[in-house]
Amino acid sequence: MFAGKNERLRGTKIIATLIAIAMLLPGLSGCDIGGDKTVSKEKEIPLIDEYDPGMSRAHFLSAPKENEADQGTFSGNVHPKEYEASFVMAVSGTEASFALGDSNGEYGRVSLYGIRAVEGNECFTFRSFNGGVEDNSYKAEIPLEPVSEDSESDNLDDGQKSEIAGVYNVRIAVSGDKASVSVNDQELGEITVPEFELACVGTYKSRGTDKAYIDDIEVTSAGQEIFSDCFDGIFENKLHSYDYEGVQESAFDPMYYKYAYDTKGKSMIITSGFTLSETDKDPAGVFKREIDIDKKKLDSAYLYMTALGSFDIELNGQKVSENFFDPGKMVFDKYLNYVTYNVTDMLEDTNDLYIYLFHGFYDRAVGYPEVAAPWGDDLAVKGELVINYKDGTKEVIPTDDSFWVSRDSRYRFDDIYQGEIIDDRLNIYSTGNWSQPLLDAVDDKFIKAQICHKENESISEWGSLEYTGVSKTESGHFVYDFGQNIAGTIEIDLDRLTGSQTETGNDTGNADEAGIELKNGQVITFRYGEILNDDNMIPAGRDGEKGSVWTKGLLSAKSTDYYVCGNQSCGKLCFSHTYHGFRYVEIIGLDWQIPSDAIRAIAISSNVEQTGEFSCSDETINRLYQNSIYSLRANMMDNPTDCAQRDERLGWSGDAQAVSGFAMYAYDTEKFYRNYLKELRTQQAGDGSINDVAPTNNPFGGHSCWGDSITQITWNAYLHYGDESIITDNIGASEKWVDYLVGRSEDYLLTTDGYGDHLSGQTTPQALSDTAWAAHSARLVARMNKVLGNEDKAAIYGGYADAFAGKWQETFIREDPSVAAGILEADAESETAYALGIAFDLFPEDMKLEAAERLNILSEYGSYLFYPGYAGMAHYLPALSQNGYGSTAVKVMTNTSPGGLAHPLSMGMTTNPEDMGVFRYQDRDGNPYPDGIYEITGSLNHAAYSSVLAFCYSDILGIRADEEEPGYKHFYVKPTVTEALESAEGSLKTRSGLIKVSWNAAAKEISITVPVDSTCTLILPTGEVKDYAGGKYTINW
Repeated sequence: MFAGKNERLRGTKIIATLIAIAMLLPGLSGCDIGGDKTVSKEKEIPLIDEYDPGMSRAHFLSAPKENEADQGTFSGNVHPKEYEASFVMAVSGTEASFALGDSNGEYGRVSLYGIRAVEGNECFTFRSFNGGVEDNSYKAEIPLEPVSEDSESDNLDDGQKSEIAGVYNVRIAVSGDKASVSVNDQELGEITVPEFELACVGTYKSRGTDKAYIDDIEVTSAGQEIFSDCFDGIFENKLHSYDYEGVQESAFDPMYYKYAYDTKGKSMIITSGFTLSETDKDPAGVFKREIDIDKKKLDSAYLYMTALGSFDIELNGQKVSENFFDPGKMVFDKYLNYVTYNVTDMLEDTNDLYIYLFHGFYDRAVGYPEVAAPWGDDLAVKGELVINYKDGTKEVIPTDDSFWVSRDSRYRFDDIYQGEIIDDRLNIYSTGNWSQPLLDAVDDKFIKAQICHKENESISEWGSLEYTGVSKTESGHFVYDFGQNIAGTIEIDLDRLTGSQTETGNDTGNADEAGIELKNGQVITFRYGEILNDDNMIPAGRDGEKGSVWTKGLLSAKSTDYYVCGNQSCGKLCFSHTYHGFRYVEIIGLDWQIPSDAIRAIAISSNVEQTGEFSCSDETINRLYQNSIYSLRANMMDNPTDCAQRDERLGWSGDAQAVSGFAMYAYDTEKFYRNYLKELRTQQAGDGSINDVAPTNNPFGGHSCWGDSITQITWNAYLHYGDESIITDNIGASEKWVDYLVGRSEDYLLTTDGYGDHLSGQTTPQALSDTAWAAHSARLVARMNKVLGNEDKAAIYGGYADAFAGKWQETFIREDPSVAAGILEADAESETAYALGIAFDLFPEDMKLEAAERLNILSEYGSYLFYPGYAGMAHYLPALSQNGYGSTAVKVMTNTSPGGLAHPLSMGMTTNPEDMGVFRYQDRDGNPYPDGIYEITGSLNHAAYSSVLAFCYSDILGIRADEEEPGYKHFYVKPTVTEALESAEGSLKTRSGLIKVSWNAAAKEISITVPVDSTCTLILPTGEVKDYAGGKYTINW
């Protein structure tokens, strides 16, 4: 497990105190985005005030685009605009495409020539991507004649044709912006296509679709074969030269692809996303400057930096910070966060400053290809080094034309979804070609964007893992099991690697043994996954041989890193400009096992402080709690994300609001969520709707439970941290959101499209859950206004809440309700419906206990499985426990049966999945698979279900904030003591001090610690109420 106790982090050089910044940069204005500017207390201090003449010298620095020769391609390569291509594709039940692209690969111009064969509807399709975004100006669909049952293909045998029914022989002739196409000798005519020079060939398939295969690829130009591959060792690639150690076996080498064997050879499996032959690289730009100072006169020095992208900074050969992806995520076209580094102790008389510029979250990790929304086209960095001298003077060194730039860095490609390429044949220090950088070569909106101090915690390492096991799946393929699913990357000690090796698969190597020399140009490939392919998976659900890394769940994310060895590969190798969700790493290209002390997995997350601890007598709950912690941390990447591994990892607001309660118990997340709320309100639409994802350059939303994040997270943060400014900053956006709900309702009933109780195991009417959430948000806004002393507004929004609640009752409560037959209408009898009704006070007062009793009955009828989805998951167990059914809540919590909350534990999972049905034991028609056979249908590391574990604090321990005295100045302790649990203990570090609770059911004893400046109201299991001031107490009942 993770090294160190209580998540003690490795040291960091970052000092980002507001006092220091204010002293260094006097007179600069704050930065407020989207809040109430008349009362906001946000303390965002800008790096560079565009209107302050004293700061006008700093510029955005960009690296010039390189021509082909500079990027490492070779003379003799052919990049034609006129060519012919042919291939054989086997496809059924999906759409798959043959891809032809320019030298920028999937982030350049790519044309997709596809076959769609779904339920007898067969057609040829054409699509185009440009800059990683689908270009809808080029589209075509042409119906095809049915493929005859005796259709033959030279390279696809009968076994594959039984799995993939349709075999298509496709021919394409491209001349400029026109292409003629034939499929199985059916001439389809001419279509309009984007014009570009051909530089790569490959495949594309949309995320999560069925298998397809391709074979017999051939591309010719002017009668010359320029690219071909039949995947049996016969190939040609004149588009890009192979420049690596070892024998090339495919035109696609050294890029990884999947293939299938049949009786006649191999064919390529068309996997989700792009699989392209090697293209010109997209290396990180490096900016350098030499700086001379008189160190004896130095008092302090701070480096302030922002970017359209992310950066690493070196000063005199040392990294300034161990953070990942600084400056992080933001609404790039509205504001740019800067980070601050104290570099006082790193300066010498003569200093070399190097800034490496990467893609980060600016134009990567912005959605899968069909919905990708990059913020811009050009990466850039901007900042200042401020040197303060002992005599009170200071020197400001801005990013300007005194810097030099090179793209000859070892970092040849970086993409958060796809992976990273590091090539140690290049050395920026000794062989870099340097030129003048571009100044302010960015869109004017970025020049005008406010530049603000980054207040939330950066992403950093929070734990380290050694592998717990290793297996060899085939020659040169080793799979390492790190024992825990995380979000992060790996680090390899190349010195240790070359000093010790093991050929047998047993870790017996040590530093005294003679190591194996890594050859110049040798390529090592790293693939990541959450689980291994297994014989118990249905055949269609596997994507490799038993024991290999399962990557189908990554969808279009490749999550593949490459390392190209240099003559002097040494030091630490870390793919730190991407991250993956993984437990297993498959390493290809080494014939021996890496010693356990030469490789480690690095878990990364926003650097938040742990505030909560919990354990109890039930080991299932303890394991579920740990899984929830890991899922939470894996999805705290500068803002709350949905998942850690696939082609999303976005700030989905529904997931964020659901898990915020648990997160605020377990960690100090005030800055983390303040930042996210800022993102939400910055991108709030004019009609008041809140985005479903934030930040995003493709705004969409306005859906209940997701948009309610603006009210729910604000209120949770106020209760936990007690700072009224959290409400002040977000009250305007919260009011606009509720106004939007009122406006789009039909007499206070919400009936428009949305997600409803997303991924629920039962059906809950969407109007029920959406109207419930509307009532809840309106009630929260009324409470917020009451806190601020706005009684008139409190009355208005309280009235909206009553109106929504009244409509909910009128629409969904039966005319003849009963506990036995049901209180809600027949189509509304779900756990989520009752949980929301109870949690949000929607039932009439005289019906609440009956509603809880009915919820208990439904739980029993449902065999204690966990049915609620995203709308109700956080409220289900408290609705039971707080109304006398704590035993039922614990039974639900500990159910390991399929569909049970703890079932993932029985499947060996170490994080929480996307939904409770992620392990499916029956097909889509409800037919059960054979015993033990299953299919995986979603992510195995999602944050949302961590929300359920807030129950450990709020109910098992019983610690709850008092909204009249938030921040735990006064709090309640009302533990759930049932026969299902023997004991529980835990603590919570609050703004008021440390709270501790422990109880033992057999001894009928509870111990509490109340912070000195707090008071506590204890409600014993007998119902007796006791009040306590600061101190330690042991009470029996």
